[in-house]
Amino acid sequence: MTSQEFNILVGRIRPKLINFAGTFVKAGAATADDMVQDAVIKLWKAQEIQEIKNPEALTLHILRNVCLDYLRLKKNNTEQLNTNMSRIGTEDPSAALERKDQFAYIKSCMETLPADQMLAVRLRDVMGYEMEEIARILETSEGNVRTLLSRARQRIREKMMVR
Repeated sequence: MTSQEFNILVGRIRPKLINFAGTFVKAGAATADDMVQDAVIKLWKAQEIQEIKNPEALTLHILRNVCLDYLRLKKNNTEQLNTNMSRIGTEDPSAALERKDQFAYIKSCMETLPADQMLAVRLRDVMGYEMEEIARILETSEGNVRTLLSRARQRIREKMMVR
């Protein structure tokens, strides 16, 4: 892959990578950008060594490891999904506040999940990835991804019932 092709590829997937990295950090966009840059550099070095069949999946896998390393080093909890995803409308303010509170509670429930379960839920339910892609990123089987998702969703449901 030439340098120009690589830049086109990175430009195409960069927003997805920044969104993914942004869910792991409290420090803001600069840290997410740094993690994405680190992952892209590692992808560039990897593509010099071997032929890469699916660079997007490999980049997400590398970025996942970079983010987990960041969390281990900083002993940091995950920040938030993307709160900008809620729609602005003419709904009742109390309903909007209740939905925001429920969203924050679900987010806090997700933060208590084991790392693989949390990643599986984020990749599937938040980012819309297919089971096969998640399995590749997490380096596991599709059946195990289904199990991770099932267990994670069950834990979130249980915590929601207690509330």
